[in-house]
Amino acid sequence: MTQIDHDAGEPTKARAPSNAPIWAAGIVLAVLWLGSLTLMTLDWHSVVLGAVSGGAFVAFVTEITGNKVPKWMRR
Repeated sequence: MTQIDHDAGEPTKARAPSNAPIWAAGIVLAVLWLGSLTLMTLDWHSVVLGAVSGGAFVAFVTEITGNKVPKWMRR
């Protein structure tokens, strides 16, 4: 049996990742949507805003699920 030497100065707990980028992206998208709905008509800006919102949603869900499919969706 081998023994592993540990560093006495090693932190005992790993720091959890922050949700700040997700909150920042959500706030930016909300401001863009509000501005788009009040100031613009339906045009290519709306299409780009929808694509960015959809991409952000997919990235958020992928991050939360760990890119794993639920058991009920597997064959």
